[in-house]
Amino acid sequence: MVNQGSLSFFGEHEYKVDIQGRISMPARYRDAFRGGLILTRGHDRCIAAYTPNQWEVWANRVASYPLNRQKNRRYRRMTFAGAYTLQSDRQGRVPLPSTLRNYARININEDVVVAGMGDFLEIWAKEEWMNESALLEQEAQYIAETAEDNR
Repeated sequence: MVNQGSLSFFGEHEYKVDIQGRISMPARYRDAFRGGLILTRGHDRCIAAYTPNQWEVWANRVASYPLNRQKNRRYRRMTFAGAYTLQSDRQGRVPLPSTLRNYARININEDVVVAGMGDFLEIWAKEEWMNESALLEQEAQYIAETAEDNR
């Protein structure tokens, strides 16, 4: 069971989008999403999935950005206008709203990758994830060397 206070989502999990636009959530994380989940646009043409507690932390951070800057207003729009509160069914399947599927280039009956991001998950079209993974492999040394620069 995942502890809500210190979430640790990790790994890559492959699923297929069913005819109704749903995917299964990784079994090991279903308890974390028992209270629902929030889906929104991710930064890199993917869908971000948050638990309600993690969403509250993230939403408060984004909402604190001053509105007098256009990039902050746009970031708020990207985050909040595309957000959905959802529940998984008994089998752990979650509907992916068509607007988010279109944004992330995820099609019905195609494979997706659910990737752990520490305190949230990302849902990627498999082809897009393969491209991202190739980029990560290519730039791994640079990413590692400059990671602390982003603090």
